[in-house]
Amino acid sequence: MAERKAKVFVSAIVCLFFFACFAALPGFSGEPLSSVASDTLSQAVAKGNFEDIVMDLNTRIVVPDNTETGIEGVDLYATVLRHEDGGERPTIVIATPYRREVMLILYLPLLKHGYNLLAYDVRGSGSSHGSWISFGPPEHYDAGYVIDHFIPTQPWSDGRVGMLGPSYMGISQMLAAGQIQTDEAGNPVHLKALFPLVSMGDCYRDIVMHGGNVDLEFIPMWLGLVDILGAMPPLLFAGEEQFQPGLQDIEESFKIWDDHLRNVPVTLSWILDGNNINKNDFYDTKSAMIYWPDKPANGWDFGAEYPQDMGSTSIPASLPVFLTGGWFDIFTRGTCNNYQYGLKYHDRTDKAMMIGPWYHLGGSLGMGVKGLFNTEIPARWFDWKIKGIADPFMEDYPVMLYVMGEDRWRAETDWPLPAERTRENTLYLSKRKAAPIFGDWFSVDNAANNYRLVDSPREKDYYNRFLWCRFDKDAPMLTHDPRELHGSPSRSACRWLMGLPALASQASKLMLDRNIDRLMPWEDERIDEVDALTFTTGRLDEDIEIAGPLTLTFWAKTDFTRPIRQNLLDNVLDRIQERYNLDTNMFVELIEKKDVQWVVELNDVFPCGRARNITSGWLSAENRPYDPDNKDKLDEDYQAFDPFYDHAYKTPAPIEEHKVYKYVVELWPTDNVFKKGHRIRVSLSASDFPHLFPVFRPSENTLVLDDEHKAKLSFKTVTQSGDYKWVTDVNDYLLSHSH
Repeated sequence: MAERKAKVFVSAIVCLFFFACFAALPGFSGEPLSSVASDTLSQAVAKGNFEDIVMDLNTRIVVPDNTETGIEGVDLYATVLRHEDGGERPTIVIATPYRREVMLILYLPLLKHGYNLLAYDVRGSGSSHGSWISFGPPEHYDAGYVIDHFIPTQPWSDGRVGMLGPSYMGISQMLAAGQIQTDEAGNPVHLKALFPLVSMGDCYRDIVMHGGNVDLEFIPMWLGLVDILGAMPPLLFAGEEQFQPGLQDIEESFKIWDDHLRNVPVTLSWILDGNNINKNDFYDTKSAMIYWPDKPANGWDFGAEYPQDMGSTSIPASLPVFLTGGWFDIFTRGTCNNYQYGLKYHDRTDKAMMIGPWYHLGGSLGMGVKGLFNTEIPARWFDWKIKGIADPFMEDYPVMLYVMGEDRWRAETDWPLPAERTRENTLYLSKRKAAPIFGDWFSVDNAANNYRLVDSPREKDYYNRFLWCRFDKDAPMLTHDPRELHGSPSRSACRWLMGLPALASQASKLMLDRNIDRLMPWEDERIDEVDALTFTTGRLDEDIEIAGPLTLTFWAKTDFTRPIRQNLLDNVLDRIQERYNLDTNMFVELIEKKDVQWVVELNDVFPCGRARNITSGWLSAENRPYDPDNKDKLDEDYQAFDPFYDHAYKTPAPIEEHKVYKYVVELWPTDNVFKKGHRIRVSLSASDFPHLFPVFRPSENTLVLDDEHKAKLSFKTVTQSGDYKWVTDVNDYLLSHSH
């Protein structure tokens, strides 16, 4: 009884806190908060000179139960902006958990192109009923219902639908594409085009667990953001007619609000559930990859709690999709894989991809590309694919890449780049010390850990020779001390904070044409590289462009040294278990386990010594791609970059001390020109905090480098052959060219 009273008291305090916060907002004291939101929308429409637009602020969408799948129905709420003349028009849908009244404002310019706009709160968010399930199967079903059943029956709809939006809204598009109606030929009946910005394909590997390591920086922050937005008063407080809420509206709003607040512990449990450390159905059913046309070898086979036919459908090959992403985005891997695998059988005229020099926030806004920011490029895509206006502007070169180092855009025919555009290349890790860079403090401070990266290893890269005898050179050793973590003074911390710290420098470079990157701490990795192992080439004699993903293959053995303050650690674990009464707490398991967190960075070293991070890769030692029949060896079935390979993520194999293991770390895709006079560097550390939850066990990790264990960086370099086109003005190209 006392516990129940305590919970009621806490709930009351939380409600009062949120009420006080919202009461302090401008205009709240004089009118309902939701009226402020509706007024903001109305003012934005008026300011944009969108003539004859009618706003249906709270449109109820009754999604029925689906008896075949066991998915319960739900009442969703949407805001519709439509043309007053009553004509039937195509509708652009935005599905969001980030408050429809906010997201809708971003896409008002589409009204000028003759489209209706419909933004709805996904179940469990905003004003929509139900519990938020973050990309779970019911959300896929809801989107399919809105597209194929609700919108086509409205008097303002001509039955044709498109979808638009970044991040969550982009992912929702890929999920919806697997649930839509198709005709006998497999063509979508109503959904005619998608424009997902910065989307993911694999929930587990793209965002939650990088190489089996828990994402600590983005996921908790993001879950908290959605919970806070869900705890805001529903827009339904404004009522359904003329923005005047009735008693029934108010009662329903409080019910929705209460449900949202009660769901907060559920999202917390996702983090604390130890079962979610390994890849499982919880993640797969939230991933767009289940709707890719190619399926795993044995198909998708989910548990009884999921719809029986989940994952059996595919994104229609005739559904046009225009993807965008960023080289420093949190979803770089997902965007590239969605194009390569999700759109594998699409005709070249029905798919497009654009990857810029963006972090997540910059990519969401299309920063530096005016046509993305003001929706002119999406409008052109929709006009072509939805309205049928012949305008094949992405037909010849459906892929637009920002080539870093050259700092300009290039149009390509495909991704990955065609075989005639690339060649395989390899650099090897050496035991020889790297040549110092004149005037570079890092060459002195990290001299003991700074080794060479060579084109082809020779005897002196591994051995010393005296007369006819040769001896092993001292092996590079990576020491991990959880009191001294790598990661915070680097691009990593900025990247997994969605690029928020970099907004000013990105805006300066991309919008004002003034590059101040060199002044930003995350644009120089040297401070973070101190005490890491670094392998650096000599000065390059010519430009080298690396495009696509990379792998670092190496052998290492580990010695776990003294437990760090074991008594204190045990005390902390006991308190966590006592406080939360959780036997399988994720963090308890993470703190206790003996592991190594391999963090690999590819850096572009300038003549002055500045080291600019280009891309990174991560791998937990226990998630190495091991042979199921011999855990000491690499799995013969493993193929680098195979998105369906998940054996090691579902059944990790802890390492044993003193044993030599082979590791393959996959680095995320990139496209960078290492200019003549620059150097290529591989940095190897054992932590990436605050991005990743750190390993608490200290360790000494020895790299094994010899004739039988040649550690190598494998990648593709770009040639000048094949079909491609350099683009001088990306806005002019995407908005003006026709073929």
